[in-house]
Amino acid sequence: MKYEVVLGNEAIALGLVEQGCRIVTAYPGTPSSEILAGVIKYKKRFARRVYTEWSVNEKVAFEIALAASWTGLRAAVAMKQVGLNVAADPLFSAAYLGVKGGLVVIPADDPGPYSSQTEQDSRLMALSAKVPVFDPATPAEARAMVAPAFALSERFGLPVILRPTTRLCHARQSLALDETQPDTAIPVVKFRKDPPRWAATPRMRYQLHVALNDKLRQVEAEFVRSPLNYVVDEGTSDRIGVIASGVAFHTARQAILELGVSVPLLKIGTPYPLPQELVGRFMAGLRTVVVLEEPDACIELQLPDRS
Repeated sequence: MKYEVVLGNEAIALGLVEQGCRIVTAYPGTPSSEILAGVIKYKKRFARRVYTEWSVNEKVAFEIALAASWTGLRAAVAMKQVGLNVAADPLFSAAYLGVKGGLVVIPADDPGPYSSQTEQDSRLMALSAKVPVFDPATPAEARAMVAPAFALSERFGLPVILRPTTRLCHARQSLALDETQPDTAIPVVKFRKDPPRWAATPRMRYQLHVALNDKLRQVEAEFVRSPLNYVVDEGTSDRIGVIASGVAFHTARQAILELGVSVPLLKIGTPYPLPQELVGRFMAGLRTVVVLEEPDACIELQLPDRS
């Protein structure tokens, strides 16, 4: 076991290689570009069999990864946030049709923006497409979230989104690397012909939508118990509490420490579907709740109106 300082995008790549991902596709664009490069680096270093491809565009990259997941392989696709617009058609359909092997979609958001046309929030695209979201706060957490992301995807047969942002992608953190760790063994799930599902007509799409909504309710119940969502500090104030997610969580925590105030702080690692029961317990008794998230409102949109 040794420690190395790695880029946030490399931490994500490391998580993919460690968790037995067999197909990783991408279209380059800051702040996501180093993810595929990192996969290529670590697959060689750890002698893992991973197919990697710079695709002609994000839609093609998504469809290759999706097809791989239908054959039972773990797959991932990476792009910058505006690339998710290009891949929107297969993303929305994939939520209905589902997956076999785990499928992790990694759109890197660019609050600022530093190198993008827009500041759009991929979590809102996920909310519209009805795809669960993991929102890491550090490179180490991004690496660690890959395992539960794949597990959730396979358990519910859904694509999932792992949403990093620029400050995470380009941050560096010391991580433990174990080059003796054996390759992750993933059970092979053979593709079965199922025309009503894979070639669904509008009538079947309606039924798939009903099933998707039911899956999301189950995912939300699981997120309530997830260690990725927790109260960091109970605080002593009953006037104000803070809910934060992603990199903004550390901004909130630092501000609380610097101000020297005792304020309840809830960290959300899975902003969609929002674990309403956990959030409800946290908000009970508080007069005001401040939500820190970037770049737009995703958690806030899902909070109950208490006015």
